[in-house]
Amino acid sequence: SSGINAEWPLRPGLLHRTFGKISYKKESTYSIGSLGFRDNDCSRIDFTYCSVNSSELANDIEKQVSQFHSELRGSVNAGLTRNGTIALEFYEKKKARWPFAAEFFTWERWEIKVELVSATSTAEQQRRQEVIGSELAEKIFYVTQMINKSDYVPKTPDIANDIGNVYHTRYQDIHPYLFRIKHWLIDAPVNQSVGTSVRKLLNYT
Repeated sequence: SSGINAEWPLRPGLLHRTFGKISYKKESTYSIGSLGFRDNDCSRIDFTYCSVNSSELANDIEKQVSQFHSELRGSVNAGLTRNGTIALEFYEKKKARWPFAAEFFTWERWEIKVELVSATSTAEQQRRQEVIGSELAEKIFYVTQMINKSDYVPKTPDIANDIGNVYHTRYQDIHPYLFRIKHWLIDAPVNQSVGTSVRKLLNYT
C-alpha cells in the first residue's frame, strides 16, 4: 500500500464536512460561497475519487499522510511493525468561563487501519491493486452514507466572532469543520483488508 492510498478516506470525508467561505452580513445572517470540486487519480491503483478543490487543504492532508507513511516504512525497514492507524477527527470548541480554558469535544471520528505489504510478483501486485480499487469504491459509498446519517453536526454560529469555535478559519476559500489528523503505529496485525478497516468510531451528542 502506497502512502497516497491513505489520503482517499480523508479527502472524501472532508468533502462532506466543508463549506464554501461563510460571510456574515449581520447577526444571524450569513451567506455561504460556492465550493469547488476536483477528481483525484490514485497513483498506483485504478481509482478516482472526488475532493474539495483547495490546494491549502490538500497540502495539509498530504503532509500528515506523508509523515505517517514515512514512519510506517521506517518501522518496516527497521524490522518492526508494518501496521498503523490514521484518524480523522471533527471537533467543536466550547467556551468556558474564566479562569477555565476552552474545551474541545470530538463529535465525529474515523479511523483507517493500514498494513504496509510487499508483493512478491507483478501478478500479485496487479491482483492486490484490483482488489483494493474495488474495496475503495465500496467504502467511499459507505463513508458517504454514514456521514449523511450523522446524528449530530455543530450549528453555524450566529455571530462572526464565534465562527472559529466550529470551523477552521485559516483557509482562504473554504470553511471546513474543525478537524485534526492523528496517526500512530500499532504492534498487532490489522487482519483486515484496507477497505474493511475503515470505521466510524463515535458521534458526540
